[in-house]
Amino acid sequence: MKQLVVIGLLIGASAAVHTDLLACGDKFLIVTRGTRFQRAAARTSASILVFANPASNLSKALVNVPIEATLRKAGYKPTTVTTVAELDAALSRGGWDVVLVDVADSRVVSGRTGSAPAPVVLPVFYNVTGDELARAKKQYPAVLKSPTKSQPFLDAVDDALAARLASSAKTVRTTGN
Repeated sequence: MKQLVVIGLLIGASAAVHTDLLACGDKFLIVTRGTRFQRAAARTSASILVFANPASNLSKALVNVPIEATLRKAGYKPTTVTTVAELDAALSRGGWDVVLVDVADSRVVSGRTGSAPAPVVLPVFYNVTGDELARAKKQYPAVLKSPTKSQPFLDAVDDALAARLASSAKTVRTTGN
């Protein structure tokens, strides 16, 4: 009888001490645990063209941030080109959703994306002033400021894709009426 009482007390004490054994959703209510508040994005498969001109700042940033690996992990299909000839060949094939480019090359790329479902040009800025960034946000649906970490980079790509979906839905509504 004493053994059953001792075993019962040990089980009760261990259940009171271990708060990690809570149900699935209750884990997030524990005060000592942190919660990540990241933007939940329902990502669809998208083709991303990265124009990394060797003379641009974007090619230097690609060394520090694993852009292709980050995009693949998020479910995107990235392709990197480094010359204007490769860029022209890739754009002529079509099927791109976003073209990631250094801000210095963004006007060149914008002039070459004349296909029917034109991809969104996502310019990357380095050492930009607030006025320049404000002007760029008026000109482009999404911009990326100094990509040094993967999450802000993915957020900018998600914003560019959302802008593309919104513009294509707007086009369908205006032509459908």
